[in-house]
Amino acid sequence: MVTLLNCIERIPSVLENILAQCESSFAPLFEYLGEDLTRIDEIVFIGSGTSSTAAVTSRPFVEKVSGLRTKTVLPNEYAEDGCVLNPNALHVFTSQTGTSKVVCAVLEKLNGLGLLSVSLTGDETSPIAEISPCHVPMNCGPEEYLMRTIGYTASVLDHMLLGLMLGRKRGFITEEQYEQYMRDAAAAPEDHRKVTADVKNWYRSVERGMMRSQAIIFTGAGTLYGVALEGAVKFWEMPQMISIGYELEEGLHGPNYGYSWPHCVIVFDDGLKESSKASALARYMKDEFRNGILIGPYPVDDKDLKIDASCGDFRCLAYSAVPQVLAYMLAEDGGRDVTKPADHTVMYSYFNTHSKW
Repeated sequence: MVTLLNCIERIPSVLENILAQCESSFAPLFEYLGEDLTRIDEIVFIGSGTSSTAAVTSRPFVEKVSGLRTKTVLPNEYAEDGCVLNPNALHVFTSQTGTSKVVCAVLEKLNGLGLLSVSLTGDETSPIAEISPCHVPMNCGPEEYLMRTIGYTASVLDHMLLGLMLGRKRGFITEEQYEQYMRDAAAAPEDHRKVTADVKNWYRSVERGMMRSQAIIFTGAGTLYGVALEGAVKFWEMPQMISIGYELEEGLHGPNYGYSWPHCVIVFDDGLKESSKASALARYMKDEFRNGILIGPYPVDDKDLKIDASCGDFRCLAYSAVPQVLAYMLAEDGGRDVTKPADHTVMYSYFNTHSKW
């Protein structure tokens, strides 16, 4: 039987498959854009849940390499009248299942307005893919559990590749820069494998402190902000622990006054410009409340997890393995059987966010 951990361990091969097929996968996008490629001045990512956190994760890189203003929005922000739509934006609709009702409704609305839209789904026969004027395959393959780990990581890489290809096609980055970024991307699968193995070995040293905490708080800057948000989602879904995700600086503007000993603060540090701030927060939680963890290249003590990612700007893909594996192992140790088929009949009698399951 395939476990959720098996799904996490399958992510590197999924990433390798996405990279191997990226040129052909994105060919329909550039055929669809044609001369409109030159008038695009913005990328808008639209998605819910993990598709949204994937967009938050990839957004800084996409803007950096495409040279285009990039933003992420929730579909409800575009579902009703009252928002200003950019006629020169490329709207990217992400949905692993391709069945999200609100995403589908927004896509139909933008179709009616004649705006540029592309869908990114795992199923080319899904409702969203079928009504989209252009569809790009996610190439994530099937995923056995509703707690998406493959879909999140695949969506992040697909978004980043979209930004790279737009940057190259528009002449914003050189062919040499593009090739270097692709070499970095090629190193991400092995980094993910290593981090997954390291987390499994390290987990026992922090398990007790996390189990006794009343809340798990993830925080990170840049692309790691999206990893923090996704970590919070996964901790709600799997071990069903109260969890929150903050951008590093925003987590120090108010929430910091509430941090105390029952709160396990997990700080993602990429070793870049916000590294000293990340280290300071981790040390504060360790020294004052004995409940802080740093994930990154510069551990504070032996409770931290050292990560030396070799994949450059794609390091967020490697870091994403941390909350994924932690959530699974905490669920197992907490007695939640994530392999048990979920019966959502009662919940769906109140609301159902997708058109089919």
